[in-house]
Amino acid sequence: MWPQLLCIVLLAATFVSAQTDFEVVAVFLIGRHGDRTPKVLGNTQLTTLGKNQVFETATYFRNRYLNASSPNFIQNVDTDYLASQIYAAAPYICLPL
Repeated sequence: MWPQLLCIVLLAATFVSAQTDFEVVAVFLIGRHGDRTPKVLGNTQLTTLGKNQVFETATYFRNRYLNASSPNFIQNVDTDYLASQIYAAAPYICLPL
């Protein structure tokens, strides 16, 4: 289900970005953590690679959507973190293997 949903989101984003006259008013992002230690070791943690992956992803999205000179800048959004402008959820979902 997740790969299908991701494809739909990417297709929608491609369609919107293909338009010549548009204004980004919101961004819906489905993300996943970076590289982490194996679950068999117990408490999983991000590895150095995983931390770098998360940092690079965040930098990309900040430059794309929160940089006032970017054509994809989200209008009327504060470029500093404001909890009232962000919704994040990390549900625990057990999928059958």
